[in-house]
Parts: sequence; C-alpha cells; structure tokens
Amino acid sequence: MKISPNDQESIVNLLTRIYLDIVEIEQEYQLVIGDGDFRPRIDYFHDAIRTFTAQDDKSDDERLSVQLLAYDLACLRYLQDMPLSSFKSQAGVQSPATDIMTAGPGLSVPPKRPDRKVRARICELYQHYAVLFAALLKPVADNDYHERIEELNEDIKDLNALANQLEAVGENKGSMDSLMAAAQHLEEEQLRQLLLMFLQHGKHKNKDEIKKLVAFIKQQSKGKDKQIAAIETAHMNFGLNQLGIFENSKDLLKKMAQQGMNLVGKFVEASIAQARHEIGR
Repeated sequence: MKISPNDQESIVNLLTRIYLDIVEIEQEYQLVIGDGDFRPRIDYFHDAIRTFTAQDDKSDDERLSVQLLAYDLACLRYLQDMPLSSFKSQAGVQSPATDIMTAGPGLSVPPKRPDRKVRARICELYQHYAVLFAALLKPVADNDYHERIEELNEDIKDLNALANQLEAVGENKGSMDSLMAAAQHLEEEQLRQLLLMFLQHGKHKNKDEIKKLVAFIKQQSKGKDKQIAAIETAHMNFGLNQLGIFENSKDLLKKMAQQGMNLVGKFVEASIAQARHEIGR
C-alpha cells in the first residue's frame, strides 16, 4: 500500500495540529514522558513523525523499526485508557523528600490536576492522533519487517552453508576453495574475520576445533531465528494494535468525510483493511 504525496502531506499536517493541541495540555499539567525525559509525552511519538518526514530512506532509521512502532501503538492505546499516566518509569515532577511541605517562596507547587473535561479531551486527541499515526507509518513498519526478515533469512542460509562446508572439510570431503567461497558470502565482518583467522592458524586441520566453530556458527544461526521471531511478533502486534485503535476511532473517519477529507479517510480505511487481511492469513 503506497501513500500519495498529497495524502502524506494531509496526514502529517493533521498530526501536527493534534500534536500542538496535546503539547499545550501536557505542558500545562506537566504530563511528561518520564525516565529522565521531561518533554511532553506526545513528543516521544512525534519523534517518529519527524524522522519520517526528515529522511529519504526511511527503512534505515532505528526509530522507524517495526518493534518501536509496535511499541508506539501499544503506548498510544494505553494513554487513551489512562490519560494521566506515563508509559515510562519515573514520570512526573516529584519531590526528592517524602515529608509534607508547605508551599511558599522558592518551593515548587505540585502541578494542577486535569478535571474530567480535560481528561476526556486528552483521550480524544490521542485517539485521533493514534489512528492517523498508525495509518501513516504502517507502510514503513511493513517495509522494515519484510526487509529485515529477508536479510536475516539470507544470513541464516549463508551460515548454514558455511557450517556444511566446515563439516565437509572435517570429514576430508570438502575443498578449501568451497570453504573460502562460503566465508566470503558472510555479511558480518567480525564473523568473516574470525573464520579467516581460523584458517590462517591452520585450525581447519583439527577436527575438534572444527566442531567448536561449527557449534558456534549454529548458535549464531539460532540467534537470528530468535530475531526473526521477535520481528514477526512485533509486526503482528502492530497490526493488532492498529485494529484496536481503529475500533475506537470510527467516528473520526465520519468527521473527515464531513470536513471534506475523504482521501485521508480512504487511506486510513485501506490501511485498516490491509491489517485485517494480514492478521487473518
């Protein structure tokens, strides 16, 4: 699913407007990210939008990885249910002491607490932000998912080929040329250098040394299998969270249609339809 430049610009502009509304509220009530980051909470999510609009090759930025984007959606859903909470530890402005203090000159007054009306407004704004955020960045999450899975599968294929060549050499059935060719196909520089040193020191002539290296290579391959599983889980969670966000935001699409933003609404609906299809497979 590709987004047209016009749709992208419209969604980014809408997100920016919602972002500014949330910033105003969160600054007033000191609702911060937490974990040592004292910016308004919405800034954490808008960092992804800034990254998206600032670079050409969006697949290379870690901030736009499928894992972080899936985490973003989970947090955005959480904030809709818990509008005064932080999604990170040590949030909020806290006193270093636990004694009761009387406010006076030089003493900070605790931030005022949002009333029900303000809390409802925070929920609404995060709801609208989340549905647009998810639709805009779904293609990025999908691309990151597919590219990294493909790269990891290729790495596993190369590692298995190398292990097979080493075992063949250990059984006096393989050739050094085939082993060197397999080594040169490795993407990871450190592993390639390790194998070259292994050959230079003549360890390929020792069956026990070969077994140790083969075991190490197979362990590396298993590690990449775990990475694939983590990426697949993140991609699934992205889709599930997007669907959850959409179910609570159907009125937003109606408002878009009423306000003449049919193209944006159709793009959001197409993104949701794709997520449903992927999860249903």
